[in-house]
Amino acid sequence: MPSIQLFVDEPTRRRLEESASRRRQDVQSYCLSVLQHQMLEDSLSPYGSLDGPFPRPLDDDHLAQMRMSRQKILTQSGGAHLSLEILELVRAERDEELLVSLY
Repeated sequence: MPSIQLFVDEPTRRRLEESASRRRQDVQSYCLSVLQHQMLEDSLSPYGSLDGPFPRPLDDDHLAQMRMSRQKILTQSGGAHLSLEILELVRAERDEELLVSLY
């Protein structure tokens, strides 16, 4: 089974141990249950448990658009790293596409 390591400071480690102990769990089980609870809460709310709108995960269409944009940028730049000129060109094209889509 894959694992995740958490590196925490000493006060946080103590708080985790105390919370796990109160629930008669080891720290690993306690952390897993807290994470699972948070993920469930996030999946039930359109914005997760935090206040304010947050972007949704990218779907395949958005990822394909991003890959096409990236390829277009690489083609325009000749495979070189982005220069300020290329960045300005891409921004101008994006702005124009957004303006056209509004009308």
